[in-house]
Amino acid sequence: MNKFFYPKLAITSMRKNKTMYFPYLIASALCIAIYYIMDSVRLMVIASGMEGRENVYHMLAQFNIVSGIVSLVILFYVNSFVIKRRKREFGLYAILGMEKRHISLMLCWEVLLLSLLSFAAGIACGILFSQLMFLLLLQILHIPAELTFILPVDSIGKTVVWFVIGFIILLIFDIISIWRTNAIQLLYSAKAGEREPKARWALALMGLLALGGGYYLALTAQTKADAITIFFPAVLLVAVGTYLLFISGSIVFLKLLKKNQRFYYKPSNFITVSGMLYRMKQNAVGLASICLLSTAVLVTLSSCLSLFCGGEDSIRLQFPREAMISCYLEEEEKQEQDADRFVTALEKQSEQYDVPMLNAVGLTTVNHSFHYQNGEFSTSGGGDSKTLYVSCYAQEDYNKIASTPLSLQPGQMTILSPSRERFPEEISINGTSYRTQTITDPEITEPGTDICFIFPTVDDLWELTNRIAAEFNDYRLVTYQYFFDVPEDVPHMEQFMESLWSHWDSEEDGAALCYSRTKADEQNRFYRIYGSLFFIGIFFVTVFLTATVLIIYYKQVTEGYDDHDRFQIMQKVGLSDREVKRAIQKQILTVFFLPLVTAVIHVFAALPILSKILMSLGLLDPFVFILCTLATISVFAVFYFIVYQLTAKTYYRIVKAKE
Repeated sequence: MNKFFYPKLAITSMRKNKTMYFPYLIASALCIAIYYIMDSVRLMVIASGMEGRENVYHMLAQFNIVSGIVSLVILFYVNSFVIKRRKREFGLYAILGMEKRHISLMLCWEVLLLSLLSFAAGIACGILFSQLMFLLLLQILHIPAELTFILPVDSIGKTVVWFVIGFIILLIFDIISIWRTNAIQLLYSAKAGEREPKARWALALMGLLALGGGYYLALTAQTKADAITIFFPAVLLVAVGTYLLFISGSIVFLKLLKKNQRFYYKPSNFITVSGMLYRMKQNAVGLASICLLSTAVLVTLSSCLSLFCGGEDSIRLQFPREAMISCYLEEEEKQEQDADRFVTALEKQSEQYDVPMLNAVGLTTVNHSFHYQNGEFSTSGGGDSKTLYVSCYAQEDYNKIASTPLSLQPGQMTILSPSRERFPEEISINGTSYRTQTITDPEITEPGTDICFIFPTVDDLWELTNRIAAEFNDYRLVTYQYFFDVPEDVPHMEQFMESLWSHWDSEEDGAALCYSRTKADEQNRFYRIYGSLFFIGIFFVTVFLTATVLIIYYKQVTEGYDDHDRFQIMQKVGLSDREVKRAIQKQILTVFFLPLVTAVIHVFAALPILSKILMSLGLLDPFVFILCTLATISVFAVFYFIVYQLTAKTYYRIVKAKE
């Protein structure tokens, strides 16, 4: 036999199955490109010498591991569709006299050709776009940079090794599946699974309970700590519930529709319901996967976007001036004296380093943890109460930085609520009642706190603090914060800020455990962390979208081939071309948009728990998250509809193809 027979046969076979192999090639090349880009950007970050590069490097490295695993899962999923579609072709080869070892050899050449083309296209695209992606990362991190060409050879080797292993595993899987079946099974394997499934009420009920349990956990999380703890159990329950409801719940629902004779025995409904029932066992897993991948896209993009967009507000509220230094004070009687000594020592440091402190203002803050329920704040809560971390100020301190001063009377107080949550007009704190007003656009907040209390006088503030301290062995957490502006381009600003750490690294000048920060440093830290998360989120979304589109495409192609014979029969018994097309559109619309609608429901159910998690990461205003979520859903729905339009044409073309 000609030594080029199998390569030629592999090329001919791939060309004839281009509907299957072309998207397979694109998916493989895209996965390789993403993996290479992320790994090369990781190495470029270290080589750049930028500040905070270690954190960015480790975040990119962890994502690259995840993306590599997800990429192989995507390739396995696509490969399973392709092999199932081609098993009938392999059966014909076997009947015509080819042995299984010959078919396996042809598969080896196909995988070799596919992998070579994928590596060539993927690494070429990766080399072209890796530098642009690195510049995009620097732009997100607000780091100036120039376009320079860098080729990390190590990334090429790592990418090739990882995906060669993946392609070898795919080939082994395909060969095993060929050797485990005979020629007749191969010939008719494409028709496998066409028996109408039974309605499994028990599994449907389990799916409903799992989904309901996941929703309940997501909707009833009271605190940020609770949200972080129960998030993954809730995700697991929702995922299990989604699969069970798509697999069994959908069949139960379709069976109920089938029993409704007035609905079922209309031509379009008959074709849609019976067609979906006929292969729902196979369809359901793919539809559930599309739903969960769509949910992952929406959650990932909206979360990363809201953290990135809401960060500036968080920094602005933490820094009413350009720099701050704070310390912890202990004794009430010496608090004012210690604060004065602290400021005097700070001014000496300022003169020593020639750093003028402009518009300086000092604030005393007392931090408490309260349990809140129905207008009552208590340090000893329970039941269904939620925990709130509160920073307390006196009115005279707050008015130093407020553009609109407060004028509180005895028995009154103001609640600053960055999360826009409104509180009753009358509340009680450990049994003491106050008339309140809620400000939802405050001008200051503390990192890690949920709300702020503003009391009329310093005496009111200390009266509450001493009552609470008496319950906790006289423990008080009192902070004195000193905010100030500095002129631009001060030569010794960095040394001045560093000296503050060393000068007050222990109790001295009436203060203990001091630390200092500048707004610029905080912005840099924010962009290093959340800019990197946003950048990684973009790639996560790309990977999830790739998986979603591929599953949708191959599901539509597979459905088109499976429906071809049945619709040919329908036309032969008198169904018009218009009725066929209408039935196809109705079935595609029903099946296609069900995952999207379910994904949107999942996202809305997850809003409360996701908001709390994002607030624990620094997001102050959950309304920003809601806006980002709505925008993400809108954009994704448009993208989803475009994919629907393209795949519907492919589906209809296959169904209407002549024998």
